[in-house]
Amino acid sequence: MTDASPTAENGQEKPVDLRKLLRAINDSFSEDDLRDLCFELRLDFENLPGSVKKDKVRELIIHFDRRKRINVLVEAFREMRPHVDIDAIEVTELDDDPSSARIEIHQADILPAQDKSNTVIASKSFGAIVRMLTREDVRTAVVTFQTDFQAASQQIDQMNDYKQIHDLFQILETQYDLIYRDQKRLPDDDMAWEDIAGAETELNTRIGDLVTLSKSETFAGGDVRWATQLETVKDRMQTAVNDDDLEALNGGVSLLSRVLTRHPTRINAQLVAVANALRLDNLEQAITTISSSLAEADVAMDNMVEEVKSGKSALAGLDDRLKALVREHNAWQNIDDEVRRVKTAVSKNQLIELEDAWFDLQPMTQELIDSNPEAGWVVNLNKAMGNLEAAIEQQLNSKIRRLFMRYHTYVGHRFREVDLELLSLCTELQRVGEQIDLLLRQFNK
Repeated sequence: MTDASPTAENGQEKPVDLRKLLRAINDSFSEDDLRDLCFELRLDFENLPGSVKKDKVRELIIHFDRRKRINVLVEAFREMRPHVDIDAIEVTELDDDPSSARIEIHQADILPAQDKSNTVIASKSFGAIVRMLTREDVRTAVVTFQTDFQAASQQIDQMNDYKQIHDLFQILETQYDLIYRDQKRLPDDDMAWEDIAGAETELNTRIGDLVTLSKSETFAGGDVRWATQLETVKDRMQTAVNDDDLEALNGGVSLLSRVLTRHPTRINAQLVAVANALRLDNLEQAITTISSSLAEADVAMDNMVEEVKSGKSALAGLDDRLKALVREHNAWQNIDDEVRRVKTAVSKNQLIELEDAWFDLQPMTQELIDSNPEAGWVVNLNKAMGNLEAAIEQQLNSKIRRLFMRYHTYVGHRFREVDLELLSLCTELQRVGEQIDLLLRQFNK
């Protein structure tokens, strides 16, 4: 089988220059050809943004690049245009980002470092399986699990969509904070409008990205009223900036605040639900069957059998991490829900509500601390809990409110860290997902 992308002398795939790929597809495809390509890739041509062919090709590339599936697009392109020199689209030198329209996620400095060794091994293993599919016995074994592979690939795509929405909402929240800060300078300081105008441009760009993503298959049939609300925010903010209209500004900021208060949490819950339903153990079982088939057939294909066995262990590692993160996320979610409920009462000095809630909060939090005794976040949270519990027992009302807010802060920090770890794992799963997609393409040949 021909590799889906250019391959270096060391056997590793070479990265694809997205600009060269854009030119190659645009130059060799008519609009009807592009429709056929989208059909082959199970995408709706009409839903691709852009009014001309080149714009749609660009959006098609961005779609696959975001999902770490660019080699799937390259393979489909190669099949439709076998005469095109695939080596010509490889990266020859490091350039700037070849996709100027790509959504940039500004989290590089805060995402936790991840051990990607399992991902690399798993991806390598799937590559080995693709190469072995020319054998009928191996092909039969893998086809048995086609449904599981397809379901896993679709779920990883869904996780990616939720991750993008989650990240974009974060950027939106940053722009909201900037605009809200400058809003308070009005009407006394007219110079505030210049700063608001700068933030409004970025705000509207990200709203456009969110609205586009809301139309993807992942959200079909779901509640995406937030997209309509965001378009209203965009219109109000544009009116405010164009006309120095304080009333429109106040309306836009207020509506945006409501959207940010309600919907990011719901999107996050949906992401976790998909992650919880992802059955990587099924993929592990598929590899076990393939290994058995090879052993029974006494097949000697260099180190491929060992690669497949390594892939089984790697997937098990990813599955264990995914399940652990989902469990911890759900536990922190329960604590966070209760803390937010109590916070309103505490802010009004209705401390009896906290005393009653602490009966549940203390053991819930302690259980998470006990299960992560070596974690760095444990020290501060443990100290905050001890101080708060002592203040409650001694009825030190003057300290309880302050100590509760400190406890709330440390809970929020750890909850956010778990979110970031889960989102980072989504990116790792995308790499495995690309190999799954390449594998599935072989089933239909």
